[in-house]
Amino acid sequence: MKKYNVEVVETLSRVVEVEATTYEEAENKVDEMYHNQDIVLDYNDLESQDLKPYPSRELSESFNINIDFDKNTQDVFIGNEDGSGARYNCKNYDDLISAIKTYCDLYVNCLEPKGEKIKNKDMER
Repeated sequence: MKKYNVEVVETLSRVVEVEATTYEEAENKVDEMYHNQDIVLDYNDLESQDLKPYPSRELSESFNINIDFDKNTQDVFIGNEDGSGARYNCKNYDDLISAIKTYCDLYVNCLEPKGEKIKNKDMER
C-alpha cells in the first residue's frame, strides 16, 4: 500500500471594526492589535477547511487562460484560446479569486499525487 501526504488547511477569519481616517490607518491599527495579541483567533473564527495533496500537484500540460470582465453585468468569462470556458458572476475581488480557483479545479489538468514517502511539511519549517 502506498503512503500519501494530505495537507489540512484551516482559514480563520474575523472582521474587526476600528475608527480611523483612512483604510490604511484602520489596517495598521488592526495589525498592531493583532501583533499585541489583543485579537486572538480561535476555533470560533473557523471560516473554511480544505484538504489537498502535499506537495501541490504538478501541472500536466501547457495552457493559456483568458479572463474577460464586464463591469456592467459583473460577469467574468474564464476560458482558453479556442473560446471554451465558463462564466461566473463576480461582485468583488474575492468572487474573482473564487471563480479562478473553481475554473482551475474543473479545467486545468494536473498529475495525480505520487504515492511515496515525502518529508513532512512541519520538518521544513
